Formats: sequence, C-alpha cells, structure tokens
Amino acid sequence: MGPMNHNRNFRIETIVIFISYLVGAMVFLSIVKDIGTLYSIVFCLLFAISLFFDYRRSFRIPRWLLTTLSLAIVILALYRLNMEELITQMMETLLTLLAIKLLEEKKVRDYLQIYAITLLLLSGSGLLSLNIAFFVFYLVIIFTLTIAAILLAYYTQDSDLVLPQGTIVKIVTKSLIIPILAIPLTFVMFVILPRTAYPLLNFLNRPDKARTGFTDQVRLGAVSDIQEDSTIVFRANMEKIDEKHLYWRGIVLEYFDGSSWIRSKKRSAPRSFPGSLGGKSVKQTIYLEPYGNGYLFSLDRPLFVAGQNIKKSQDFTYSSTGYIDTRLKYEAISVLGDNIPEDAIDQTRYLQLPKNLSPKIVKLAKDLSTDNHDKTIQRIIGYLQSNTFTYSLRALPSSKNPLEDFLFETKSGNCEFFASALAVMLRLNNIPARLVGGYRGGYFNDVGQYYLVPQKYAHAWVEAYVKPKGWVRLDPTPAVPGSAGFLSGAGGLQNFTILMDTLNYYWYVLVINYNLEKQFSIALKLRSELRNLNFSPGFQRDKALKYAVIFIFFVGIAIPMYVLIKNGSKPPEEKMLASFLKKMKKRGYSKRASQGLEEFVQTIEDERIRESALDFTQRFHKIYFRDRIFMRNDLQDLRKIVSLI
Repeated sequence: MGPMNHNRNFRIETIVIFISYLVGAMVFLSIVKDIGTLYSIVFCLLFAISLFFDYRRSFRIPRWLLTTLSLAIVILALYRLNMEELITQMMETLLTLLAIKLLEEKKVRDYLQIYAITLLLLSGSGLLSLNIAFFVFYLVIIFTLTIAAILLAYYTQDSDLVLPQGTIVKIVTKSLIIPILAIPLTFVMFVILPRTAYPLLNFLNRPDKARTGFTDQVRLGAVSDIQEDSTIVFRANMEKIDEKHLYWRGIVLEYFDGSSWIRSKKRSAPRSFPGSLGGKSVKQTIYLEPYGNGYLFSLDRPLFVAGQNIKKSQDFTYSSTGYIDTRLKYEAISVLGDNIPEDAIDQTRYLQLPKNLSPKIVKLAKDLSTDNHDKTIQRIIGYLQSNTFTYSLRALPSSKNPLEDFLFETKSGNCEFFASALAVMLRLNNIPARLVGGYRGGYFNDVGQYYLVPQKYAHAWVEAYVKPKGWVRLDPTPAVPGSAGFLSGAGGLQNFTILMDTLNYYWYVLVINYNLEKQFSIALKLRSELRNLNFSPGFQRDKALKYAVIFIFFVGIAIPMYVLIKNGSKPPEEKMLASFLKKMKKRGYSKRASQGLEEFVQTIEDERIRESALDFTQRFHKIYFRDRIFMRNDLQDLRKIVSLI
C-alpha cells in the first residue's frame, strides 16, 4: 500500500462552483426566519435541482427560459408590492432570482451576479435584524466572498486551471488577510465616527414581524398565542428582587361589555404620585422587543419612565406615541408595593357594568358580600382560588356569556377569566375595580444581571379602589406558570440558551446601542484622564504601568501584523528569487538593478557556482514566463539548487 496523497488536485471551475453554492446556502440560512415558507421551499427545491445539474453536467435549462422566468418573478414582485413588507418582499424576490441564477450554465458574469445578489440579501437581513447571529453570518459570508473573488480571478485567466490542494490552502489563507486587516480599522471607525439615532436609510428598515401583543381590548375566550410563546418580549437590566414584586405593568382596561374589556378613549390628565409613597425604589433599563403595540412595561408602581416619544396616562401606564416596531430602550424607576394612593376617582367609570349581565353572577356576588369592603374582597378571592376552579389555557368558555360559563359550568380558565370575575363581582358590591394587563414573573440571568420576560408570562390582574389605600393590586388567579418552567430541560441546553441570550444582550447593549451620547461620554472621560496626568513620583507606579500595558498590547499587535503584511503579501516566486539573490550575495556576487537575471549569472567567475545559478535561472524562467503557478515540488527543486550553491 503506497503512501497517502496529501496533495490532491482540483479544477478551479469546481472550486468556484462549490463556493458559489456555499455562499448561496449561507445567505439563505441567514434570512430563512424572515421570509415566507413558500419561498424557502422553492429555493431549496431549485437549489437541489441546480446541484444535480452541475454534478451530472448532462442537461441545462435554456437560458432564455430562465430569463423569462426571472422577468415573471420581478413582475409578480412589483404586483404584490407592499410598503409595509417592502424589505421582506425584496428579499424573497432576490432569493428566488439567486436560485434561478444557480440553475444557469455559469460564466464569469453569472458568478459575479450570484455574489452581488448575495450581498444584497445580506444587506436586507441587516435591515431586518442586527442581532449577533447576523454579525456571525456577515463575517462568514464576507470572508467567503473575498476568497471567491480571488479564486474567480484565477478562473477568469484559465477556466481549465488545475490547482493542487496546498496551493488552494495558500490562496485561501492569503485571501483572508484582506478582511482581517480591515477589522482593526473598522473598529476604530466604529468608535470615532459620529453616530446618530436617526439612520439615513431608516425608512427602509422594516421592523421584526409584529408579534401578537397587548391591545386596547381583551376578549374572554380568545386565547392569544403569546400565552404559549417562549419568545422574549423584553429584558430588564436591574437588581434581583423578590418574586412577589415581579408584576410588569402595561395597560389598564376599565370598560366591560360582557365578553370584552376595553380601554376607555377618555383619559384624564397625568398626575404625580404623592410624596408619601413608601417602598423600595428600583431602577430598570428595559430593552423592549417589537411586539405590535405601543405600551411600555415596567415594574408596578412606575414613578418615572424616560425615553424618546413617551407619554404617561393618569392610570400610571406609559406608552410610545407610535407602535413599537423596532427594539426600544428606555429607563424606568418604580417603587415596589401593591397599592397606588389616590384621593378621588371617577366612580361611574370603575363601577360600570353591562346591561345584560347574568342574574346568576349578580346573585353570586351578593352571596359573597359582607358589610366590610376588605372582607368582601377576601371572600371573593378565596372563592376563586378554591379547589373548585383551575387554571387552564385549553377549552376556554367562548359562548355569548363566557363569564357565566366560567363561574358556573367549566370553572376552568386563564388569568383573564379570573381577573374578570373578580372585577365584575367587586363592582357588583359597589367596589370600584379595573383590569390591569402586563407580565408576571421573569427569569433572572445572573451573568448579565437582567430579567428575561417571555411572551408566555402575559398576565392580567385587578386593582380595586379601597380607601384610604387607593388602588390595591389583587391577583385572584390560583396558578400562573412560573419562571422555573421557562428554561426547563437538560442542563447543557439550558446553559447554552442562557449563554446565547447573554451574548445577544451584550451585543445589543455594547454595539447596536452604541450612540452619539456614549461617544461623548467616552471622549469626556478620555479628556478628563489626560488632564489628570501627573508625572509626580507618587503617580508613576500605577498609571505608568497601565499605559505601559496598553502600549505593549498595541505594539504586540502591530509587529506581527507588519510581518504578516510584509511576508504574506509576497508571492512564493518572489520569495524564492529573493532567497537566491541573497545566497549569491553571500558568495560575493551582487546583482545590479539594471541587470537581467541571465545577464547577472553570466558575470559569475566561479564555474561551479555559475552552472548552479544558470540551472536555477533556467528552471525559474521556464515556470515564470509561461504564466504557470509555482507548485510545491517546483519550489522544493529550486530551494534545493539554492542550498547547493
């Protein structure tokens, strides 16, 4: 059995085709979550057919037919154009055109078009999302396209060129130098160039697909998908607090028509909390994902919410002036507690009841009443939290009288049923009440020091007006899925999930959220440090060491990079020629700049050296002037001749 051949040969055409499919597959993976299922299926099907055709080389679809199909795809895209889905539709069209382009018999122009479409798709992906997954795909695709461009240059010169494996590895390695060298410059430009909160192309930036979220109406029996959705709706950077305080206030609903709670259009002017409000203050930095509405969430009893275009309502809810269709950052300060003091309220609004309310509900409310409001509240809550009622998201009452069915038939429902039952029976007992929608609970990430709150933690509770406390939070729901269930599963998978979310969190905080304000902050801090420079003896030990470490760090990067550029940029034939001339100089023969190589060799007096040098020159010219690539064995032969001189 002979030795294994580690230097296989590959046709340049095969390599270029392979890389074209590789970039196509990678860009598809980067955008698959943002495009329609039909387009994904079509792309995968055409991709597989194209691979088969390129492998068998037995059949090609006529170019005119593919061109006609491409034109039809473009016309269809224009016909279904929707400005709200502009980026997604453009990406779906481009992806289909990419698949069609892969089907064609490919020339240099076709490869360039494939790479151009890939870049356009990558740009579209960046308009939809700038999470860390996009960054990884961006780096991999850009590096791959750089390699593809250089290999395509070889293909342009000779489409039948055959390259050994070693040469391909060298080409790929040197191709990576270009994007690698661009990284430090990109970092510097990122840090120092002014950044604005209003990007030039922001009008093209279609947000993430709006998820079902809170609206101005909660309809009993219509279970929202969010109650079974583990997608993160927001992250709150803050200290860890007791689980009992994790009520994230979002919306207040006060009008009930028998089956739905609606937020009244008539709103009172915002007011301030009384100065006597007691409790621990908690500052939160909220990173809210786009969810299809404008309400902002913060820990219950929010004193203050700061951000752009935020308005406050009299019921201490906050909202954006428009729908939240991109990730939003804002600051909130809340005072922990379960009551909101208020001296006077609109009794009519919070005692409103539907005209066709079931007599059975009226009778039940009266049966649970006492001569004391506090006792009445506790009796109603105790009744709803008894073993008779269970929490469920399945088979919810959905008749014309869902609340009656819940209380007297199924006795099973989600938080909206429990909260509605409590609020209605409180109103029947002349106790003002309102429904509050938000989130309950959260998973605390110890690494990043923030809470993750998924959609499935959506919750509804009640606020009852009881003097002298004001609005008191009441939660009648007997059981709500806790935070322990959010990341349940194998330990390794759970740790990986936490790690990836932490990376995404810091990616957004440190990179995506890097703005002009932070640039000014860094500049002011740097100026302060420079002004505080003091070269007195007491200063030099600590700060001099710090600056020395920084200097050594940058020098340690700069020197290897300089060597890499100097040596890595030279072709192997130039290195070999330089080695030959260096050896000749050691033997006492220096080539003048005006001399050709053969002319120089003829001036050598030592016959043995002249013959070896002539042998080197002839072999070198034979490869060089025939536009051949210097193979590994060629370089080894030339190196051997030089060593014998």
